[in-house]
This record gives sequence, C-alpha cells and structure tokens, in this order.
Amino acid sequence: MKRQRIEPIYTNTYKKLRNRSRRLRFFSILLILIVIIGGWLGYQHYRNRQLSNYAVRGVSLTQANGFVDFQQLQHQGYQFAYLRATSGATYTDDQFQSNYDRAQGSNLELGVYHVYSYTTSPRAQLQNFTQEVSHRVGQLPIAVQVGTYGNYDARYLTRRSAQNKLQRFISLLQQRYDKRIIIWCTPTVWRALNQSELVRYNCWLQTSRVTDQDDKVVFIEYNETATVKLNGQSQTVGASVFNGSQRQWHSWVTN
Repeated sequence: MKRQRIEPIYTNTYKKLRNRSRRLRFFSILLILIVIIGGWLGYQHYRNRQLSNYAVRGVSLTQANGFVDFQQLQHQGYQFAYLRATSGATYTDDQFQSNYDRAQGSNLELGVYHVYSYTTSPRAQLQNFTQEVSHRVGQLPIAVQVGTYGNYDARYLTRRSAQNKLQRFISLLQQRYDKRIIIWCTPTVWRALNQSELVRYNCWLQTSRVTDQDDKVVFIEYNETATVKLNGQSQTVGASVFNGSQRQWHSWVTN
C-alpha cells in the first residue's frame, strides 16, 4: 500500500498566506495602475478643455521632426509654424531651407528662431543667422530661444553682463531686420530676465500651464513633444498656442 504524503499544518498555512500575499500585491498594483491611468486621463481632459479656449494653434520645427507636410498642418487647423534656423555662431538646422520653401505653399504664418548661446559673441551669432536665413524671416517676429545649461542657469541670467550680452544680440537682430523680437524661454528664465530691460520684449513661454498668463506672453508652448497625424503617419512637433482670440491674432500679425 502506497504511503500517503502528509504535509505539516504549518506548510499549508504558509501556502495560504503566500497566495493571499500574492493576491494582495496583484490587486494593489492593479489599483495603483488604475489611479495613475485615471489621473493621466483626467489631466488630459482638463488640459484639452483649457486648450479649447485658444483658437490659434501652431508648431515649432527642427530637423529632428523630419519631413513635415505643411498643407496637412494647415488642414488640421494649425495657423502658424516657427522654424529653427541657427544656434550659436556655427550651427545651422539641416531642414531649415527645405522647410521654409515648402511652407510657402501653405497659408501658415511663418516665423524663424535662433537658439541663443552664452559662449559666443552677439555679432558672431548674428552673422551665422543672417548667412543661413538671409531675407527668409517669415511674417512673424523673430524668436530667440534662451535656455539654461551647465553653469549658465537662471542665476547667471540675473547678472548685468549676461543681460547686456543678450540685449546686444537682440538689438543687432532688430537693426538688421527691423522686426519685432520674441524671447522664448521657461518661466524661470523669464523671471530672471524680468529684472532687466529685456522685460520690454514679448515672451514665448515654455510651460504646461496655459491659463492666466499676462499680456507679455504671446505664445505658450504647452508640449514640446506633441504628436500629430500627417498623411496617416504620427510625427512629433512642438505645440504652442497664441495667447489671445482669433481677432487678436489677426490684429497682432498685421501690426
């Protein structure tokens, strides 16, 4: 007769506790995922409701975005596009010329922007910009993107020397092109620049908060990696809105 295997009572108890612990972990993880997904969907709904208050939408593009169909952007309701032209004293965007030429076939209002460098002279940066852009500056004000990196942080921008250097570059741009200038930056950088004469320029603010911005904020980039569908393909673009109504947009563009 085969001997029946008898397990100790504590073994059965351990298995039950282990299975219960596994179930608790599973439902805990499931609950956390539900909360995270629900919160994300709720945030998306909330932000979409906020964005619905802004009639004018636009994109910013660099060579990293690849080939962009500007006609499709226009058909999807976008009204403006900014193209990166240059950065510092030597860098040029490989897609700028192509993007600019192809965008002429759409009714999008065009603008160009330069990424400001702290380590090169204003005149060298102007020379790089003019050599690449020439007269192709579009209808919109020229944007100067002012970021932070390394030791060049918001505290650095509170220095008079740093502010004067940026002001010098902007003044050279205005003298060369006789166009308005917009400073494109984060709220932290904008607060630092508010302590100088640079506060007289309009701002393109890079922030997820699209409501309750002051009148100096013309554009709000709410998502630098937004996804759009162009000819059935998903592409990443920088997404911005104009901080005003459709009527204000027409007035501002033609001003």
